[in-house]
Amino acid sequence: MSPLGKFTLALLGLRFFGAAGLFWGLFLGHILIDRTKLIKILEKQLSIIDDNIRLMLPYKFYRYYNRIDGNFWGKIWGTVFGSVLFGFHGFLLFFIVGHFVFDTPDSRHARAFRSGLDDFFNRNLGKIFGGIVGFSLQSRILLFVGIILGFFADCYRSEKQFRPQLSFFKMLWFKTNPFKIMLNSFSARHTSMVQSMAGLSAKIAKADGQVSENEIRVFKQLFDIPANENHKVSKIFNKAKTSVQGWESYARQIRRLTRGDLDLKESVMENLFKMALADGMYSSRELELLESISRVIELPEGNFDVIKQSFEPKISTSSNVKDFYEVLGIFCNASDCEIKARWKELINIYHPDRVQANGASAEEVEKCTLKMAEINNAYQSIMKSRKAA
Repeated sequence: MSPLGKFTLALLGLRFFGAAGLFWGLFLGHILIDRTKLIKILEKQLSIIDDNIRLMLPYKFYRYYNRIDGNFWGKIWGTVFGSVLFGFHGFLLFFIVGHFVFDTPDSRHARAFRSGLDDFFNRNLGKIFGGIVGFSLQSRILLFVGIILGFFADCYRSEKQFRPQLSFFKMLWFKTNPFKIMLNSFSARHTSMVQSMAGLSAKIAKADGQVSENEIRVFKQLFDIPANENHKVSKIFNKAKTSVQGWESYARQIRRLTRGDLDLKESVMENLFKMALADGMYSSRELELLESISRVIELPEGNFDVIKQSFEPKISTSSNVKDFYEVLGIFCNASDCEIKARWKELINIYHPDRVQANGASAEEVEKCTLKMAEINNAYQSIMKSRKAA
């Protein structure tokens, strides 16, 4: 998740309203932008601009542009907001901040910072809101009270349930006693869910006879596993992939974690279907196992059928789209980022200006020109089909 909303509104708030504006900007940016579809729309528009630039640039400029791809939008953000709002010193500071936060996708430190910041806000929204209200009112007492009330609100939110029929003190005990919080905290539920999904994913991967490298890669993409849980999940996945037997215990754990949450049950099945499709298509044994899992986690049969149908066109009915994937030489279940990376790689190989500079004949340049048109058409068609879906 990108922290663009938090940082942008925080800068505006700091400039016009001081320290209180900084905190309100962080909070409102997280709630109104970074946790909504707006951040995905903004990132998608930047990607479209990037694609259009690539299509228009001659190769002699494209090869330089390709070197800085993905490494300048953050610096532009820092330059504009820093210089406009805070002058020269703001330009220097936020140029560096924009580079580190937004322009280093391969840096583990930057990824850890972004994920840690979002996780902190998601887990402590109540406490943050209460603290900001108290700070804005310039009252230490209200600051303390706001944090305490926010703590109770976060406890209720993490449990995702409410019992209005209970008296106030009974409800307070059910929701906030330390033993219940310790055993049923959000982090504990998340860890249990990821570990159970690791076991089921390994069983799905093993159902067709062997576990491929692509299936392992897809699993890592589907689940954003914290570094401190990685060894536990890897141990469960490696143990579970040795045999299909024993999937029932993982499924029963998923049933307990998703009880009363139909959306979460559907999300579980969708991720398992993606695992089954990691090697291009799912086998009859994998489908049988998926059906059995859906019954154990108590997903209604109609909901399972809808999910199953949503994955069928990718392997059987959309022959034209499948041909476009073959042009790019990539699996149909690849992510948007993987498809774009492959597209850029092929452009670099077949660009007519490049082959001409290497001394190719006129016939070879013409072939590369036709190949470039085919590659661009395939990429644009795939992205349009995904947008329509």
